[in-house]
Amino acid sequence: MKKLLTFAVIAAFAFSSAAWAELELSANVTTMAGFQMDDSNAGPIGGGLTQGELPWATSADSYHFGFVVDQAELDVENEFGENIMARFDVDFWDAMNAAGVTGLQLEQGYITANLPIGNGMEFLLGVHNAPAGLESIDRHENLFSTYTPGFLFLNVKRVLGAKLYYEFNDVWSFDLAVLNSLNGFPVDFDSDYPSGLFRLGAKWGDEGNQSNINLALGYGFEHSDILGDNNTDADMYGNLWGVFALNDAWDLGLEAVYRSSATQIGGDNATAYQAQLFAVYEVNDVWTIQGRGFYYADANTGGFTSTNATQWWNGSFEGTTMSGTLGATYTITDGAKMKMEYRLDIADDTLVASTMYHTVVTEFGYTF
Repeated sequence: MKKLLTFAVIAAFAFSSAAWAELELSANVTTMAGFQMDDSNAGPIGGGLTQGELPWATSADSYHFGFVVDQAELDVENEFGENIMARFDVDFWDAMNAAGVTGLQLEQGYITANLPIGNGMEFLLGVHNAPAGLESIDRHENLFSTYTPGFLFLNVKRVLGAKLYYEFNDVWSFDLAVLNSLNGFPVDFDSDYPSGLFRLGAKWGDEGNQSNINLALGYGFEHSDILGDNNTDADMYGNLWGVFALNDAWDLGLEAVYRSSATQIGGDNATAYQAQLFAVYEVNDVWTIQGRGFYYADANTGGFTSTNATQWWNGSFEGTTMSGTLGATYTITDGAKMKMEYRLDIADDTLVASTMYHTVVTEFGYTF
């Protein structure tokens, strides 16, 4: 009943006022079918779809299969004159999604104002998807169906705070944000100070054949001295990523992400990094073939296995993961795509033997 009431409120907000001439609605639905095989050395950490994406429990010599409604999303946006805009994005989840719960999530909810500075500066206040990283929080916008551990555990994603966006010209732009936390929203935190996030980016080329490169840096004291945490060391984040159009058929993408997080007093700082490289070939107007490889290393020197473990990252995993993915995308019609991919993960935990995970995923996404 509560869910129906919530939906009714959203619908009333969207449709009741004919005076909202600038109101825009959009939505998307993403569904998946996944199969995964864990080898005889598989432990509780997981790989592929069990490494934080779906609530499947990995175990030795096990198989996993399931159909998943990843999300159904409603986006509502309205402009008030020429300089003010409000937007909210609501995600509807079922029990088999990445969070393992049924309900609603406020993905984004913010207001922007255009400021008369230079070429025009945008000021944003609220919950928003951070301008950081190669992968999107909305799965259907990504080239691959599965996420890398760098996105799941290291990247700055959904945040709460204030942000400035400015375009110097048609090539260069930047974002500057002051946030509650680099570790996401909502989050159980009591930080003494706000954190900062900065992105500088460039784009060039014709539409449909465009290249870009970006650098994002984050810094902040994410813990509270009152709670007995270590606030003498800051959380640090860095990400360099880009996509390069080599010609009309080939694109090449890369990303290098680094994260260091202070743990409780007496604990080691948790440090991890990832490098990924992908290539995509456009076969024709409806088919593409893509391949990806990444290397993920968790070098926290014991932080996660002690009582000083941080809550943000991949459990007690200490070691490396190497992965390769081969996939294809078929464009059914405007706004509708089907993806198919195979992924192999080799996880080398310092505490257990090397483990292999084989994952096959089919994804269908529709935006309207």
